[in-house]
Amino acid sequence: MRSVSRCCAVPSSAKASAKQRADETLVKEIRAKAEGGDVEAMYQLGLCYRSGRGGLAQDAVQTRAWLERSAAARNPTGLATFGFCLLRGIGGPQDSALGLVNVSQAAALGSDSGAYLLGSAFFLGKHGLPKDPVRARYWLKKVVDGECEFKHLSHDDRLGAEEMVEALESGGE
Repeated sequence: MRSVSRCCAVPSSAKASAKQRADETLVKEIRAKAEGGDVEAMYQLGLCYRSGRGGLAQDAVQTRAWLERSAAARNPTGLATFGFCLLRGIGGPQDSALGLVNVSQAAALGSDSGAYLLGSAFFLGKHGLPKDPVRARYWLKKVVDGECEFKHLSHDDRLGAEEMVEALESGGE
C-alpha cells in the first residue's frame, strides 16, 4: 500500500519549476522597481545579473551597470559593491582610484562592505594605498563591533575582518 506522502508528493522537477517561476517573477518585479528609480532594486538587480538568478544570464557588464546606477544614487551598499567591481575590473576596466572613492563613500555612509573593503585595503596596502594599521583598525573595528548601519557583508568577510583586527591588536600585520 502506498503511503499518502509518496502518493501525493509533488515531483522534485515540479518544485524546481515552481521555484524558477517564482524567481523569474521576483526578478521582473525588481527590474520594474529598478527601472522606476528604486535604488535598492537597482542594487538587487545587479546582484541578480551577478548570480544569474531568475532566468537572467550571468552578465558582469550588466552587474556593473546596475550597481553603478545604484551607486550614483548614493545607495551605500551599491557604492561598496560598485567600488569592488572597479577595484577588481569586474564588468569593465579596473579603476582603483574611482573604486576607492566609491568604497570610501560607502564606508562613510555606514556600509559594512565599504568599511571592510577600505579597512582591508589599508591592512594589506592594496589598490595604491599604503599599509596603515591605524586606518585599517578604524574601519575594520566598525565592522567587527557592528557599528555599520548597512549590513550586507558575508560571514566569511566578517570573520576576515575579525582576524585582521586581532592581528592589528596583537601588534602583527
